[in-house]
Amino acid sequence: MACSSLVALARACGADGIMGGLEKLYMVAYADTAVPSGATDNKIYTLSAGGLVSAIGLATDKLFVEIGLLKSTAGLKETLTKDTTKGTAFFTQELTVVLSDLSTDNETFVSSVLNQPVVVVLKTRTNKYYAAGLNGQMELSALDGGTGTAEGDLMGYNLTFSGISTILIPQVDSTIITDLITASEG
Repeated sequence: MACSSLVALARACGADGIMGGLEKLYMVAYADTAVPSGATDNKIYTLSAGGLVSAIGLATDKLFVEIGLLKSTAGLKETLTKDTTKGTAFFTQELTVVLSDLSTDNETFVSSVLNQPVVVVLKTRTNKYYAAGLNGQMELSALDGGTGTAEGDLMGYNLTFSGISTILIPQVDSTIITDLITASEG
């Protein structure tokens, strides 16, 4: 495959600035997804001509659920691994989430994601949506938690979801979000 020309990229500027972190997080079990109608391949999502995710297929009666976030405790990181001697390149994606308290609700959630891949849709503080796990490769990979020892310590869980993909996490068209999440959380 021949290499393509570079794409111009203007420097972002403006008075608003950019702030990292997640504002909202939604998840669904990968098993609850489906190939959307009109898709031309076997993927659970379609891309618009502009490169945005324009559809994520869900099985009948299945929707993304919102995962409650503590302020400034969740984020997604991507890391490129490239080996030019082997011709391989992929992105490792890591989502971290903190759950406060050792509650039955948190235990039930952890049990539901423990042994299955998930798809996540996240809303950043820049008011943009992104999706990860669209290839069925994102799973809970680490969990630590407990009561802590001092008053200011976390009593709860730190969760890490890890995935691997050949593409960066794609941006999601914000107009499809309402159709993906439960009505009570929209």
